[in-house]
Amino acid sequence: MEFVAIALFVAAVLAPGIRSLLDSVAYRNRARGKAEIIRAKGEAREAAAGAVGGKRGRSRG
Repeated sequence: MEFVAIALFVAAVLAPGIRSLLDSVAYRNRARGKAEIIRAKGEAREAAAGAVGGKRGRSRG
């Protein structure tokens, strides 16, 4: 019975730290996802600008 009480006490003490760690990881994942979306939009704009027809729109090579 004492073991269960000690385990619950340790879990209660560590819970805020674990929660803040999970919040931090979630924030980083969201930021990484937003950055990836911004990067993809920029690459799509570059690809669309490079696909313009005509002599001046074509790339050499």
